[in-house]
Order: sequence, then C-alpha cells, then structure tokens
Amino acid sequence: MNAQDNDIDIFALTDSHQEARKLCCLFSGIIANAKPHGRGALILDCGDLFKGIYDRQLCVDSYLKLRRQLPEAKIVIAVGNNDFGFNHKDFAFLQETASQFNKANIHILCANLRNNKSGTYPKWVDPYILLNINGKKIMVTAFCINQIRLQRYGIRLVDIPSAFLELEDTIKYIAPDALIVLNHALEPSSRKICELARQHQLPVDLVIGGHEHSLVAPDAQYRIYYPQAFSRTMWHLKMQIAAHKTAISKQEELSCKAFEMHKIFEPDVVEYEEKSGLNIPIARSTLNLERNYAAPSPLGTFITDVMKEAAHATIGILSTGYIIHALRYEEGKMLTHYNLERAFSADVPLQTVAVHPAELKAVFENAVRNRYIQKDGNTRFLQCSQNLAYSCFCDENNEGHIKQIYINGDALLNEEGKPLHPEHIIVCAVDPFVGAGEQGFDVLRHLGKETIMRDNQMVKIKELFIQAVKDAEHKYKKGSSYPSFKIIDLSAQ
Repeated sequence: MNAQDNDIDIFALTDSHQEARKLCCLFSGIIANAKPHGRGALILDCGDLFKGIYDRQLCVDSYLKLRRQLPEAKIVIAVGNNDFGFNHKDFAFLQETASQFNKANIHILCANLRNNKSGTYPKWVDPYILLNINGKKIMVTAFCINQIRLQRYGIRLVDIPSAFLELEDTIKYIAPDALIVLNHALEPSSRKICELARQHQLPVDLVIGGHEHSLVAPDAQYRIYYPQAFSRTMWHLKMQIAAHKTAISKQEELSCKAFEMHKIFEPDVVEYEEKSGLNIPIARSTLNLERNYAAPSPLGTFITDVMKEAAHATIGILSTGYIIHALRYEEGKMLTHYNLERAFSADVPLQTVAVHPAELKAVFENAVRNRYIQKDGNTRFLQCSQNLAYSCFCDENNEGHIKQIYINGDALLNEEGKPLHPEHIIVCAVDPFVGAGEQGFDVLRHLGKETIMRDNQMVKIKELFIQAVKDAEHKYKKGSSYPSFKIIDLSAQ
C-alpha cells in the first residue's frame, strides 16, 4: 500500500458567517482535492457558520450536499459565539441544525458548554468525538470563547482552560493517536491551551483557531492554524501518524478564489442572490470607510453619526461586532447590495437610552477594560459618533480605565473622575445588543429603552446606513475619508 494512502487529508476553515458563495467555493476545493468519496479526509470548521448576509439555511444545506459528495469524509464543526444567535428563535435554529447534522454524521462540538442547573454537557452537542481514520484514533474537541450571556437559554460557557483540563483524564484514558483542538477564540487562548497541554503531558497535535477576523500567521511550534474568516481561505494539511508520533508534511492555505463553484452548489446560491437582489447596484462609491475592530474607525463613526441624527440623540454608540468589512473607495465602482451588506448586515432596530454621566463612564469603562490586553480583538469596544471623545489609561494589571469624557468638546468629569453635573441627562442612540446589557454593559440592562419609529415602522440601523451611503455622493468629495471619534490614550504618552 502506498504510504500516501495513510495520509489524513485535513481541510480547515472558520468563521464563514453565512458567506455562502465563498463557502461553497471552498467546499468545491475540498471535493477537488480529496480522495474519492472523501476517503481519509477530515473536514474541520472552527465555528461561526451563522450571522451574515446569505440565508443561514443555505449554508446548512450546502454542508449536507458536501456530505453526500464525500460520504466517507469525517466532518466536525465547532460552535462559535455567533452561532447561538441573539434570541430564542436563533438558538432553536442552532439546535435544529445540530439535529440535522447529527443525522448526516456531521459532528457538532463544544467542550466548555454546560447546562445551568446540572453543570453537564447539553444533549444536543458533544464535548469531543473519537474518529477512526485510516485505522488511527483521532480525537477532536472544541471550545468557544466565553464572552456572551447564554443563561436565558439554560446554558452557559465556562472558562476554556478549565474545560480543557476537565478532559485530561478522558484524553489519557483514550490515548488517541492524534488530538486535535478546534478553538473558537483569539490566538493567545490557543497558545494557552498548548502550554497547558505540555504542562500536563497531553499531546495536542493540531489546533485550528477561529474568531480572529484579522490575519494570523501559523505557529509552527504549537501547530496552530487560523484560516481567514468569511470563507476567504482554508488550510489544507496532510498529517501522518507513525510510532505514536504525528507529522504534518503539507501546509497550504487555499483561497476561495482558486476554485470554481461545483455544479451541485451553484443553482441554490445563484437563486438566492437573484431573489435577494445582492447584485443590484445601490450607490456610487464615494467615501473611503475603513474598519477597525478595536479602535475608532471611519465606518463605525459614519454609522453612529447617522444613528445619532435619526434618533435626535446626544451621541451614538454601536457594538464593534456589527461592523464586518471596510467599505473602501473604488473609483468608478457602483456599490451593490452585497457590498453594503458585507459592511453592516444586522437587521436590528435603532433605540435610545437616557443615562447620567456616571452611567456613561461605566459604559466606556467596560468598552476599554480589555483595550490593553486584547489590542486587536477587544469585542467590548464601542464605535461612537464623532462629537464624542474620551481619554483612557491602563493600571498595573493592564486593565483599561476612563479618565475623561468629552461631548461636543465639553468635559463631563472633574480631576477625580467624578461627574461635574451628576444629574445631567445624555440621550444615547444605541443598538439593541448593547442596550440589553450584553458584553458586560450591565449598567444599561435595566434602563428604559425607546425603539425609534417612523411611519409606524421600526427604524432599522442598516436602512439608515444604506441611505447615508446613497446620500454620500452628493455630500462628500470622492475618495475622502470620514472623520472618526477620538481616543486620547494616556498610557501611550
């Protein structure tokens, strides 16, 4: 038998976010590169299949089609933080998807998910799976970043390192030929898992990472690979196992652009694009709206300024997780519905909440708390309207704090950080995620919110954004950037 027949073909992707066309192009690449029927293939998805532009059921159906094309392949999917959704309907869809996948022999994993009452793993998801590939025992487990409140669904996410160590006895008892971890968390978390594994003599042979939307170079020391988010790329690795040791002989990152979509996927994708009008021209490219996930950005301030104006609010604030892609200027380009949806796709209403200065300080304290630790992945960060600025610093534990807040150039706090006018009312235009107190914005949780209505219809932030992009052609110079709000970083001075 040829030694290559014992190779394990690993195809790893992550954070598809309902980019169905690109996802199906990657699936087409897997079909083209795998052995017949998917023999010896292991397909790993590190989570966040959901939250995006295309219909989520289209992505589910595409996985089921891939399974039928490669009936012998092993397919394992981690649960990502966005896969839980934002309401009970979304969570029910995740559970139904897990049921569909289970029937198709597609495994859904999350080892740090627990039932609130019993502390056990939920029945609809597994902590790990043991696979037989080429006569070898391959154990795969998965973890999800713990930054979302799931108690309303009767579940919770526990600390990843603790959950990993809970598997220690199981891993040693199974003694797999290879242990693979899918870690839907930032790169430092993946390195932490590898360091813990070495300390406890646990052989982690490969880590596939997710949740990072920035480029992450592979880590040869720990064998950590982060595919590019939004189905832009996947990693194709070849693993060999001999004498209780693993080796990776092939490492190539493949772009979705390298593959033509297989005929089994194309009809449904094209039908959805035509039905939803994704390719319909909307506006002429005018502004250069760059995106930054953890710092002020032109795109973030452009949207929050529109929110503030529409709500007649004092300031606008928006969870940074809502802005997905930059909307860069391209000379002569007509922006399509797809281009705008890539930048902001969430169909959420605009709300207002009235706060006092002390409450607003607490909001921004939470937004900058991890600023000096998670410099590129601070998910608590808030994009703000350009009439707002604040100064911040980090303490001896690298925790961020607010020193001063300015609205229209006026300071809200004294030298001791106390409000100059404690009873002053500040009306904030917000998204419902922040307004509900998610991501640690507890101070807003119990405050009254008003949903902005127009002609008896809820005003949607996405619709405001689209109209503002249309209006930009008549208001701004071509290729100009939009001014973002300001942060004065005292720790950098």
